[in-house]
Order: sequence, then C-alpha cells, then structure tokens
Amino acid sequence: MLEIGGLPAHILLIHAVVVLAPIAGLGAIAYAAAPRWRSYVAWPLGVLSLVLVPVSLLTAQAGEQLQKARPASAMILAHARQGDVLKAVSVLFFVVVAAMLVVSFEPVGRRFAFLGQLRENRAFRVAILAAGAAAGAFFIYQSIITGHSGAASVWSSR
Repeated sequence: MLEIGGLPAHILLIHAVVVLAPIAGLGAIAYAAAPRWRSYVAWPLGVLSLVLVPVSLLTAQAGEQLQKARPASAMILAHARQGDVLKAVSVLFFVVVAAMLVVSFEPVGRRFAFLGQLRENRAFRVAILAAGAAAGAFFIYQSIITGHSGAASVWSSR
C-alpha cells in the first residue's frame, strides 16, 4: 500500500481532487459563460484540467490499494464505484476543456489553424462551450458525490 508519512496515500491525495475538481468545474462554467473572463481563466483552466487527470488516477490507484489492505464494506465498494466514474469524468473533462480552448481561445487556437472552418463555425463553438459548462457542472457533482460516499464510508460507523 502506497503511504505518505505513514498515512495511506489515498487519504492525502483525495484532498487535491476534492478541492481542485470543483474549482476546475467552476472555471469551465465561467469560461463558457463569461467571454470577458476567458483570457484570465483559459491558462489556469487548461493546466488544472490537465493536472487533475493524473491526480485523479493516482488517487484512485491508492484507494484501490487501501481497499485491498482493509476489509471492504458495502459503503466502501459504493465509494470505489463512484471513484471509477470520477476517473472517467476527469479524463472527459480534460478533453472537453481542451476542445473549448482550441475553438475559442486564440493563443491556443492559432496552433490548430488546420481546423480553420471548424473553429470559425459559431454553432460548433457554442456547442463546445455548452458542453464545457455541462462537463464542469458534472465534474463538480461527481467529485462531491464521490467525496461524500468516501466520507460516509469512514465516518458512518463512528
């Protein structure tokens, strides 16, 4: 089992996901909804969405190791299922954020000039921005549900 300072790594790593995922989700919603903020939000959002993928995967791996080392209750198994969904959502969120940045943020979009007409299609851009806002909202929801199920599995018996 992976440990940091004598504590199971999952216990420590999960805090990064629980804090950063809702911030990233709110960033995606703000990016999609407020064109004025895009130049301020784009780079932090892109970096945060990229960082959350390995952090989520590493946290899940540490959780699976912890699950094997300790007896698993029904609540822990439910939390593990939610964690599996959160892993997939973090990857999907990154892909959607990357698409948002490519179609609507000029410094990034310039590097994808070969997508010319697609980037200029207003309906496509609006659809991608709407998908980004929806992905952000779902990322927030899934991180809260997963975190709650984990906390409930630990603290319900106390």
